[in-house]
Amino acid sequence: MFLRHIFKLAFRILLLATALYLYFTDIVKLNYPAVFQQGFGGWFLWLVWIVLVVDMLYRLIPNKHIAIGAGKHFACSYKASSIKTDAADMSKAPNPLHKGALYSAVAWLAATSAMLFALHLLGILTPPMVLIVTLLYAVFDLVFILFYCPFQALFWRNRCCVECRIYNWDYFMMCSPMLLFPNAYSISLVLLSVAVLLHWEIALRNKPHYFTRATNENLRCELCTDKLCLLRGLGKGLRR
Repeated sequence: MFLRHIFKLAFRILLLATALYLYFTDIVKLNYPAVFQQGFGGWFLWLVWIVLVVDMLYRLIPNKHIAIGAGKHFACSYKASSIKTDAADMSKAPNPLHKGALYSAVAWLAATSAMLFALHLLGILTPPMVLIVTLLYAVFDLVFILFYCPFQALFWRNRCCVECRIYNWDYFMMCSPMLLFPNAYSISLVLLSVAVLLHWEIALRNKPHYFTRATNENLRCELCTDKLCLLRGLGKGLRR
């Protein structure tokens, strides 16, 4: 899973680099509201759309081919804890993860709004630039997982992103800026990202015991097979 994420990061960086190249050489090819008029000339836009849609569909279908952090809301990723703790019955206690989620949402909204407003002031808030922002967020998503996550550092302070409360918010965070210039292309991506988000939140509400290592043994370091924290140096002792 670690190497898969490394390759995925490299591919997303390549997509971002291609978008930046097209921005300065053939910006029309990034104009997603006109994608249906571009024919085969819109190949890059369709490549981005297909990549995002396939990734999001993987988040909606129960499977073990995604990171445990992204798939812990599926029954196939749950293993009941044999250790009884006060946190075991989460339905009878406030979930401390909700506060971190709220702080993270506010921080993301503030940062995104400030960036888009700055682009507006510079006169470059256009569909091609918004697509670049989406791809930049796609790169940040994996950088946060593999190297350093400010949300984790500031609001969660948990050991590993395998327990991340907002893991499946990522595609909504990536795609939602595209609604500034809505068309079938952007709306379809945003609607699918909302489906991923709602599926996650409904699962958290109905099966909160899937989401913490106190109640789901598959989230414990000693049972983790993803090893996504290798570059962070987290949990070295338990992973050797």
